[in-house]
Formats: sequence, structure tokens, C-alpha cells
Amino acid sequence: MNIIKNVEITNYKGIEETQFSCGSINIIVGPNNTGKSSILESIWMAVASLNDFEDNLETHLTDITETEDIRHLIRQGKQKSTVALEIFENDKITLDLLYSKKNYPEEVAEFFLTFINRTPKFDDFYQFKTDFRRSLLELRVLERRLDRLSGKTGSKENLDKVLKRVSENIESAIEEYKSRLIESEKIFLISNLNNNLISIRAVMDGNADRLSIFNEESPSIQKIPMIISSPHIGKDVSEIYKKLVNTKKLAEVLDILKNKMPYFEDIREADGDLLVLLENLDEPLPLSSMGDGFKALLKLVFMAPLIKNGIALFEEPETSMHPGYLNILAKEILSSSEYSQIFISTHSLELIEYLLEKAKKSGKIESIKILKLRRLTEGYIEREIFSGKEAAEEIEMIKTDLRGF
Repeated sequence: MNIIKNVEITNYKGIEETQFSCGSINIIVGPNNTGKSSILESIWMAVASLNDFEDNLETHLTDITETEDIRHLIRQGKQKSTVALEIFENDKITLDLLYSKKNYPEEVAEFFLTFINRTPKFDDFYQFKTDFRRSLLELRVLERRLDRLSGKTGSKENLDKVLKRVSENIESAIEEYKSRLIESEKIFLISNLNNNLISIRAVMDGNADRLSIFNEESPSIQKIPMIISSPHIGKDVSEIYKKLVNTKKLAEVLDILKNKMPYFEDIREADGDLLVLLENLDEPLPLSSMGDGFKALLKLVFMAPLIKNGIALFEEPETSMHPGYLNILAKEILSSSEYSQIFISTHSLELIEYLLEKAKKSGKIESIKILKLRRLTEGYIEREIFSGKEAAEEIEMIKTDLRGF
């Protein structure tokens, strides 16, 4: 399934510029620090911007942009990054990231000023690590005093004094809040669908999910199901299990596992742990006692039903996985690509070979695209794109490159 037809990324993290057309299964290979993870992240951000920067596993923008220095989200020396995705037939998502050392860029001025001049909610203040939190705590103490005084007679003078202090504290806190918003280092994320503004977010001091400057609520905006999984991002297997139970999709996953693993019988939850029932074992095994490879495979299989007609982004899915599981993983990826679009970054020769072999046998070789990245001596990242058929013919050359990673 092809939802994204074409990807263009400019000045995102270490990526100066890259563009590639997409297939149903898109495999990204290359040495470390050539931008594989950045490509997956940027695709996630652009698609998630249609859904208030959240995906089907409730991964949020803070999970993606977690970094000590937000400046690193945009290529060094640049003020703007752009991710542009051509989707479906003629639609286009454009996500611009604008850096501002302080104040705000002209492109967001109207929306940002409206945002900071609205009456802030009390919890808004808590996104800043500042000394005036003590004043806010004092406000809450004063609120409790007000409650007590309001029920007593003869306390008008005391009540007036408390009210004055509350008013002064609130005004001071609001002014400092506004000042911090303006003076803080920020990156604004501006999302457009077909040149129509969808949302504006501000990322600052690690509080990406708090500053929603503008969000267009429209039933005409088609939200695309999506998940992302990596060694650094994603949910625990038990969380995904609960999601499958709540969406009544668990039985579908268990059938898949039984077909893929003849020794697998069932998986159940008991006392906060997942128990795996395997053939010829009298007692179920706690999932926590099983190998990381099995858990990694289970997690990926669990995700599949959650993204029908959607997009799955997998960073190095082979991590911790026993080589024997790669064959099963390749089958599942190929099967899922019939109703979802898959993007994978990998260092695994075996996984690529399994995917190409199975795609060729099933007549789906042209559904695969391989994006090979290589950093040149002057720092420029060279990209080369192979169709599935070309990759199968050039597999020995791709193997040689991968071995060098």
C-alpha cells in the first residue's frame, strides 16, 4: 500500500537535502550518522501533525524530539527545516521547522501573540523551570485562605488584603509567563495540508506537547493511522497488548502468531505480567523471563493490526532478534504491506535478503524500494535508490557496502 508517494527533507538535523519516491516497503540502509533515524523521525512528525502530533500508540512529539538542545532539530547554521510529503493522489503535507533564538518569526506572529495574550491556565506555568513556581504555590495557599475566610463573618478587611495579594501575584506570574514565552529559545513547527494551515506548535525546553499555538479542528482532515518503534521510542509490549484488547484485535494477532510459530499457543495477562503458553510446556512462561529477540518480534507483530491503511516506521527492528526470527519478521512485513506502508532502517543483511527473496516469490518485488545512504569525505551524504528488482540484482554490491558499516 502506498500512502506516501514522495519524501523531501531539507535541513533536518544532519540531513542537508534528500528526496526519494516511496514503495509499499521502504528500506533505509547506511552507516551510523547518515540520517536513517532522522528520516523516520521527520516522516513521523509530518504525518502526526495532522493528528495533533500523536500516533496510534499515543507516541507524542516529546518522545520524538527528546534532546538536550532543541537547536539540533535544524541543521547547523540554518534557521529553517522543511519536510514535504506527497500523499494519496494529489495531497501534500508540508511541515516547516523555524528556529527562533528569542521572540518569534514573522510567519507565526499573529498566532503566537494571540496565544500568549490569552488568559493562561494555571498548569501552563509549570512548563518552565523558574523561581516563580514558588509564587504559584503561594497562590494556592492564598486560595485556601480565601475559602476559609469567605465562610466567616467580620473578616472583610482580611479578605480584601488576601484578594489584593492574590491579584498582584497572578498579574506578576502572568507577566513573567509571557516574558518567558517571548524570550525563550524556540522552534516553531508549522504544518500545512495543500497550503492550508493545520497546526502550529512551539518546542522549547523539552516541553513540545505543552505549547499548541494553533490547531485546526476540521472533519475534512484525514488522519492517517501511524506507529513508530525504535530502541529509543515506542511502547512496552504490555501496553500494546492492552491496546489490542481494547480495540478487540487481539484474536487476529494470536492467529498470526500461531500460523508463524507452530509452538506458540496463547498469551494472557495475569497479575500485571503477560504469560506465554508454548506447546509441550506444562506451565506458561512470564514474558519478562523470555529473550529480548522474542519480545521484539512479539511487539512488531502486535503493532500490525493497529495500522491498517496506515504507516509503520521501524528503526532497526532486528535489534536483539535471534536470526531465526528474521524469517518470520520478513513474512510479517511483507504481509502487512498489503494494507499498510512500511519504512524500515536496518543494518541486517539477512533481513534484506529474506524480504527480497519472499517478495520475489510472491510477485511483489516491485513493492520494495531501498534507499542507500553514504557519507562522503567532505561530509555530504550521498543517496542511491534501488527498486526491489534492482536490489535483488545488485545484492552482492549492497552486501559489500553493508559489511563496511
